[in-house]
Amino acid sequence: MAMSCTTSQPIQLTVDEKIGQLFAPDAYGVYMNESSWAYKRLDHFVREQHVGGFVWFSANVYETAMLNKRLQAASKIPLLISADLESGIGMRMADTTFWPPAMAVAATGDPSFAERQGKATAIEAKALGINHILAPVADVNIDPDNSVINARSYGEDPNDVARYVAAFVRGVRSEGVLTTAKHFPGHGDTHVDSHRALPVLNVTRERLNDVELVPFRAAIDAGVDAVMIGHLAVPALDPTPVATRTDGVRENHYAEINEAPKNATLPATLSRAMIEGVLRHDLGFRGLVVTDAFDMGGLTDYFDAGEAAVRAIEAGDDQILMPSNADAAIAGVKAAVKSGRIPMSRIDESVKRILEAKSRVSHDVADPDEIFRIVDSEASRDLANEIATKALTLVRYEEGALPLKKDARVLELVISDFNESSNPLAELDRDLRARLSHEPQVVMLDAHSWDPKPAIEAARNADVVLIALAVRVRSGAGTIAVPEVARQAIAQLASMNVRKIGVSFGTPYLLREVPSLPTYICAYGRQPVLQAAVGRALFGETKFTGHLPVTIPSFYQRGFGITQ
Repeated sequence: MAMSCTTSQPIQLTVDEKIGQLFAPDAYGVYMNESSWAYKRLDHFVREQHVGGFVWFSANVYETAMLNKRLQAASKIPLLISADLESGIGMRMADTTFWPPAMAVAATGDPSFAERQGKATAIEAKALGINHILAPVADVNIDPDNSVINARSYGEDPNDVARYVAAFVRGVRSEGVLTTAKHFPGHGDTHVDSHRALPVLNVTRERLNDVELVPFRAAIDAGVDAVMIGHLAVPALDPTPVATRTDGVRENHYAEINEAPKNATLPATLSRAMIEGVLRHDLGFRGLVVTDAFDMGGLTDYFDAGEAAVRAIEAGDDQILMPSNADAAIAGVKAAVKSGRIPMSRIDESVKRILEAKSRVSHDVADPDEIFRIVDSEASRDLANEIATKALTLVRYEEGALPLKKDARVLELVISDFNESSNPLAELDRDLRARLSHEPQVVMLDAHSWDPKPAIEAARNADVVLIALAVRVRSGAGTIAVPEVARQAIAQLASMNVRKIGVSFGTPYLLREVPSLPTYICAYGRQPVLQAAVGRALFGETKFTGHLPVTIPSFYQRGFGITQ
């Protein structure tokens, strides 16, 4: 069978080459010698397994570009090079701007920022040879305790989310780079992290139509190139039961204990009813269907790598991202094709879609001097800073608390929900030190702290306590909450005669846990651009103009924000 991913000569593919196209292992863009195990692993996937592409994680700019160039040259079939760039190139590339998250973009109230961010991200990605962006997040964040989506979502209103999703898609596609709406059919109303276990979305089909599916429809209308299927059980769409593995093998490295739900039903990634039935038939999507990472607990608790891959292809997935064991997964599919379990025609359907997607993108890498000019350009940094500035949302204000006086004695009480080896808000600290005439004190309380006394003692010598809440989404964490020791400290501070200003550098919902804070600012993430924006706003150099894209239950409704 001849298939083409260019407009010139068709590419003749063997059965093994066709099967390889359906897989995209993980990769890390750090320096590696060609004789190293790390490079030989990538070369093996290209030359021997004929994979369709790679998914980049923590990486450096030039190393990623060089590896992309070498891997493309080694591959008979051009590669799809993917990366999660929800928050710009800095989400994966070190020493580049890490853009504000989706919820911050939505807090500006201006969808054109999503489009401009998408365009800027695509320009920079393309220079490095990345031609497939695994964004935007189309999940509607309804559950305030959602520990995996949260501020990665544009908000809780499906129509608002739809507008930002469509705008981001348009921006990326304007530069000839592929986009991906995720995580179908919707991961926003779940409190279980699919990295750890299988979330169950217990809603009706009518509710799905009115909420979860709205942004996906908008993405499809905007021309989204791919849809990522999440590891989500949705009994209303597919009640097929699944049981946890009994082979004694545990590949779930996110959870310490088996958190798999009882009476689980088939994950969407393996559900023909959800992929072929809802996504393809009902929503009319004709593009590429890719899976969420296949090393996540929401899948590995139930199936080994080979069986999971076979079921995914049977269900209608076109490309399997990051199998827990790529060689075993590919071997499983080869065996299923040889036995007749998977018809060759089914493989050909996906290969045709993959090659068609590849035909629409560049597989080149920019000249090093061009990369030096394009990636993390001044224009990109300026746009990221503008979004950060306009996103800051003042939701509670004590008269006289702002702006900070330059001669104020300030205690920075930095609170994190996990053990920090260094200050997670170092940029904020630098900004405060540059503006204050008295050097601020810093006290950190994290998940391993046990005594609130150092914070209380330090507050006695302060005019202002800046309570900086670095509580944010982390894949596999399973929870998102203020540590108990920090809640104790804030409760004791409530009765002290000192100004208290809370800033959430992550999830905006934290006010529910620390309701005594008289001034509360939402920054939506701890990205350095947001830390710097907070520093400017605290001293009155910029105004607060953002509005909540979500409701903080029992406190403030979506759309609320004090302009000052």
